Amino acid sequence: MNKFRSKQNPSLILHTRDSLLQEFQAWSGFLKSEWPWMMIVIAGLVLLLSFTRPLPPKDVYLAVGQEGSAFEMLGQKFVPIFAQEKIRLHLVNTSGSAHSLKGLADTSVPINAALMVGGIPEKDKYPNLNSLGSIEYVPLWLFYKGDPPGVHGSLASFGDRRVAIGPDGSGTIILLDKILALSNISLDRTSNFLKLPNREAVQQLIDGEIDAVFMLDGFNGPNVQKLLAHDDIHVFNFNYAQALVKKLPYLDVVTIPKGALDLKDLRPEYDVNMLASTVTLLVEKDMHPAIQYIFLLGAEKISNEVDQFFAKPDFFPAYVDHNIPLSPIANHYYDKGAPALIDVLPLWLSSYLDRVWILLIGSLAVIYPMFKLFPSYRHTRAAMLISDAYEEILNIELQGESVQSIEELQKLINRLNEINIDSRQIAISSDDINRLYSMKSALNMIRLQLAEKADALSE
Repeated sequence: MNKFRSKQNPSLILHTRDSLLQEFQAWSGFLKSEWPWMMIVIAGLVLLLSFTRPLPPKDVYLAVGQEGSAFEMLGQKFVPIFAQEKIRLHLVNTSGSAHSLKGLADTSVPINAALMVGGIPEKDKYPNLNSLGSIEYVPLWLFYKGDPPGVHGSLASFGDRRVAIGPDGSGTIILLDKILALSNISLDRTSNFLKLPNREAVQQLIDGEIDAVFMLDGFNGPNVQKLLAHDDIHVFNFNYAQALVKKLPYLDVVTIPKGALDLKDLRPEYDVNMLASTVTLLVEKDMHPAIQYIFLLGAEKISNEVDQFFAKPDFFPAYVDHNIPLSPIANHYYDKGAPALIDVLPLWLSSYLDRVWILLIGSLAVIYPMFKLFPSYRHTRAAMLISDAYEEILNIELQGESVQSIEELQKLINRLNEINIDSRQIAISSDDINRLYSMKSALNMIRLQLAEKADALSE
């Protein structure tokens, strides 16, 4: 490797080849001598990656309630957003928010997230779930046929009518039960309340088989739009909406302004006040941070669409229902926005760097000195080997000053000879040959001094 080539014109290609070869030999020597430390570093990296989980899963399952609901429509808007990140979002239909919540909380069911009515989960009952906030309002609709309710607009006026209230496990039943309980009305003791799926109830109301339908659904939901298209079907005006919100603070009041449905025929003829909860997005507590960011970015994109009938400007997404704690990722997103490098890196990588940047900065103290070795480790290794040889030569010189026997002096001379032989076998960069021969000169000088002292003692 260190053979002298007498050439009139040095070759850059040959010089580069030799440098790369010397670099390879230097690193080979490093790995042979320092492999225990390398194993520790590799094990640390494996633990770091397994703990911080840089790569998100390829499949995510989202519970979206009943077929044809606004929840399902909302879930469908997330599908292409996930597809952009090469992740498949599977929509899972359930009978309602209660069943969606049950499936999400059950670790044996492949549901990772759920769109549901705010206020449904009981506080502190689901420690393994987190909230990503609410996305839009979901009003409690009461569609009815026939005569309007009495002057006071009380729900009691529907006590003798056939009213569909959704299937068991639906958010409509759970919320309606809480509202009616404030008026001492029990769903279980009211025989004219029918537990029908929304799609079936809508058709029965249109056909005149029932008198009214309670339904928690978005304005753009197919079931809602189907009923709004019928002139003989009306929307109930909750006159006591503000009072009910005082009792149930996770609810809000939304209004259909006079003429908002049809200005030509002036539908409705007056402002209609409605109770509304929110569409809340719950996720597993250990959901991958990148998946949470996709949901949050998607929620913001969807909330900015112009087709949200009841949304307040720049309000959603927002943390409204506090029964489930806000995810730390969502809290960071609401406070500081999306990861800084999201425009130049894949979302999973930008979110990963956003999470581990403190660890990365802390690791610089270890990584940076090693990083400086990479461009020319052959020089560093040569310097270390030569420096070790110098140090041993110095120790031999110091020992030689105090030794007074020929046998001990000969042992020191033999050790110098071994150092000289070893120096011929180690891989020394061509650029460090001058340092090598400077070391050899010092070695020969000390060897000569010891030999002279041995000759003096023998005389």
